[in-house]
Amino acid sequence: MSVEIAKKISRHKVFSELDQEELLSIAAICDRISYQDGDILYDTLHMPNFMFYIEDGSFLLQMPNSDIIHYNPGELVGEVAVISGDFRSGTVIATSDASVIRICGTRLFLERFVAPKTALKVVRALSRRITNYLRSTIHVSTKELMEQGENDHVEFKSTLRYNKHIQKKDKKIEHAVLKTIAAMLNTEGGMLLVGVNDDGEAIGLEEDRFANRDKMLLHLTGLIKHNIGSLHLKYVHSSIEEVDGKDVLRVDCNPSSRPAFCLDGEEEHFYIRTGPATTSLSISKAHQYIIDHFGVQKNKD
Repeated sequence: MSVEIAKKISRHKVFSELDQEELLSIAAICDRISYQDGDILYDTLHMPNFMFYIEDGSFLLQMPNSDIIHYNPGELVGEVAVISGDFRSGTVIATSDASVIRICGTRLFLERFVAPKTALKVVRALSRRITNYLRSTIHVSTKELMEQGENDHVEFKSTLRYNKHIQKKDKKIEHAVLKTIAAMLNTEGGMLLVGVNDDGEAIGLEEDRFANRDKMLLHLTGLIKHNIGSLHLKYVHSSIEEVDGKDVLRVDCNPSSRPAFCLDGEEEHFYIRTGPATTSLSISKAHQYIIDHFGVQKNKD
């Protein structure tokens, strides 16, 4: 069973850089648990002794402020509290029959179970995830995101629809924005800033030639609705704010609970984030990714 668990967890970014021996040492501190729809995985009263890799089914995290985050197969849950050793931030409930791989956070830091070098690799990967988690609308301003530069979860675009090279509106520019949004929905979420150049400088939105801010936001909503699907609009939050005297369009994307396909003309494409880039997957690779990441086949809007 350890070999099977090692193979499963190796698909997640936190464990993907471990070699086979290291993966097996992590698998040795794991077990499998099944849950029924409505069962509690953990709540704020549970000590943060474990993190959970979702194999099958789905869960939701309900925060004290009533915010809800959905989790699907291939995702890791509860890792933040394991690293901080502090407390659980909310209650995680199964929204279907499900199974998880439970990873013992206590044994992860004991040398007799896991070599310190291996534990350090895991902690570093988890720390990157926690840092990215904190880059949210609440915790990090648009100005700070611009200063930090592009990364796995942040991307800059100069315009929403205007092509500076041919000096007119261009569907290709719009598609470049849409595929970034779709990729963020399909991976771990992220932030797209429009009106910002590659150096992280605010250049404004004037070139897109919208009558006002509301017109621009409505145009973006229409693009997402038509090319990605109205069911994904709830995962996308857009706003326009002034930074260094220039308007910047900020698009916050939460991870979607279902695969997001992006239309380009009459063809659908499937995109994910691979590091700081947006990558198109072939049909076969997209099919496997959807099974591993979402645990479902393609959903039609």
